[in-house]
Amino acid sequence: MNWQFLLLDPNGRIAAREYWIGVAIIVGGNILADIIPILGGLIWLGLIWVGLCVYGKRLHDTGRSAAIHAVPWIASFVLSVLAVLMVGGAILSGLMSGENVGPGLFLSAGGGLLFLGGLGMLIWAGYTVWLGLALGDNGPNQYGPEPVIDIAATFGDATEPREQQSDTETKANETDTPR
Repeated sequence: MNWQFLLLDPNGRIAAREYWIGVAIIVGGNILADIIPILGGLIWLGLIWVGLCVYGKRLHDTGRSAAIHAVPWIASFVLSVLAVLMVGGAILSGLMSGENVGPGLFLSAGGGLLFLGGLGMLIWAGYTVWLGLALGDNGPNQYGPEPVIDIAATFGDATEPREQQSDTETKANETDTPR
């Protein structure tokens, strides 16, 4: 597998297997970025490019433009803005009412924040699964040739030479006669 092509090149097409490997790398990288305090931000920025390459090539395989990858990003951004406005509005209204701002206010505002954050994650999960299960175009399309799937590397060689069979398999094959 060409890792540089998979993770860093936005051109071409990849099959579902390579896509899921790329998604696993992106998820693992995001977990690593959360663990490492300062360097994690740089890792996260690099993963944006890796995600664009992996998701974009998979979209290319289905005959779609990589620009579709902007849809979940825009949805996440809009939901984040709404969440900030909800929390800020709740806190501002509590302060403007002249009463003490208690933990109940933050909990109620946090509920909306969790709901919108969960909705954003659900959008990304649905998009990721949809793209991973989508059928690729047969043959070449405007984004390049059909991805080559190495069946032998995936499932092993089905045409094993007779010399490599064990003696018991050979004897069993010789004694099997149709009845």
